[in-house]
Amino acid sequence: MTVPDWQQVKSIFHGAIDMPAEERTAYLQEACAGDAALRGEVESLLASHQNSEGFLESTAVAEAAQMLERDLGKRWIGRLIGPYELVAEIGRGGMGQVFRARRADGQYRSEVAIKLVPAAFASPSVDRRFAAERQILAGLVHPGIARLLDGGTTTDKVPYLVMELVEGQPIDQYCKANELSVSSRLRLFLAVCEAVSYAHRHLVVHRDLKPNNIFITADGAVKLLDFGVAKVLDSVAPATKATVTLLRAFTLTFASPEQIRGEPVTTATDVYSLGVLLYHLLTGASPYRCANGPLSALSREICEQSPSPPSATAAARGAGVHHRATRINADLDSISMLALQKEPARRYSSVDLLAEDVRRYLEDRPVLARGNAVPARVAKFVRRHWFATAACIAAALAFAATVVLTAHNERALGVQSAQRFAAAHRTARFLLRQLEERTGAAGAEVGSSEEEQVLERLESIAARTQDEQTLRRGLESTIPAQAPVTPPAR
Repeated sequence: MTVPDWQQVKSIFHGAIDMPAEERTAYLQEACAGDAALRGEVESLLASHQNSEGFLESTAVAEAAQMLERDLGKRWIGRLIGPYELVAEIGRGGMGQVFRARRADGQYRSEVAIKLVPAAFASPSVDRRFAAERQILAGLVHPGIARLLDGGTTTDKVPYLVMELVEGQPIDQYCKANELSVSSRLRLFLAVCEAVSYAHRHLVVHRDLKPNNIFITADGAVKLLDFGVAKVLDSVAPATKATVTLLRAFTLTFASPEQIRGEPVTTATDVYSLGVLLYHLLTGASPYRCANGPLSALSREICEQSPSPPSATAAARGAGVHHRATRINADLDSISMLALQKEPARRYSSVDLLAEDVRRYLEDRPVLARGNAVPARVAKFVRRHWFATAACIAAALAFAATVVLTAHNERALGVQSAQRFAAAHRTARFLLRQLEERTGAAGAEVGSSEEEQVLERLESIAARTQDEQTLRRGLESTIPAQAPVTPPAR
């Protein structure tokens, strides 16, 4: 009988803890797949839970498990695996433990990271998954993903991987230690998205994205670690289209609802985990209120309750993140909340779209998560092109002022012309009356039609002349020519 995988026992326990008794039996039968030892461990923990709340957070069971893992880790220190000597444990998770190792055969000096499954947790299923991990990592060659250097099985049949040793800090610790701004954190997040997108293009879903699996080196480069729980999405094999992950190995606080429910895992699963990571980088906190509470309550919250927007969480945390809270606006809230949708179909359909929205935010362009609101789009356009916009507005105002001034001048000229015409008409009438007075009886002989003709000629002369004195002289000189008069008798 093989010893059950502790992570597998915990995962099945989490799924069964809140089920009614009538459903739990069927669930355990399916999840344990006939493994009597595995089912026995799960049922033992379920029985213990009846008298103790909190399970792994506070019970003696958790402490015993941690002590066992520490003891097993110490036994490996100093042992040789191939040409490498294990010198220190540097991490554990998912399916195995990770050790720092140095080259011990004298060929050359080198340090690597070796990941292995402790013998106490070994099983045929874990062996198969470790072999799959070796194949996955061998096909992933990207500067943002830790490289696989070698792999094999120890003399006592424990599988191992020899990987590039990444010196650095988890991404959240790096951001905190360097007091990075929101924009700097987002640029690191974009580098993470690029590495995850590369894996997705190679049909690999990471399924355990969390800060401890994302290291930042001293020169600020992103390194994605631990594809130990990755799943190859083999599009050629029809069976993989409906794969249900019963052996759920993941970190609960960064897991997606479908992982907790045991539903098919897709690239949308990594989108959700990236949404949790983004939330954590923006606020310094988990999106879940029960993150440090009982696992059953946390599982329910992940599956059923929507988190508060990042801006609200950051503001509630106070002075420690106050300078970042002021930079978390509605755009970042919308991006985070879209990535954290409970239903996979309602999230970003790919990591690339999530990254594109973050990039749009950094470039002050409208983000897709907020739709196509015209006021927001106009405001962002103006901010991006403020100089050109200001120049266009200035030109438009100048044009409008020119049009208004021209119209005003035209109206003024029209008024002046009308005034001149009216003055000319009055002057012509006046001079014509003077003509009639001078001519006396002769004027009476002038017909009304002739009078009108004379008047029209006089008005024409007046319309072309602006100065009234000049107008009078012109009219006086013209009238005798049009209608000669005899001076009155003295």
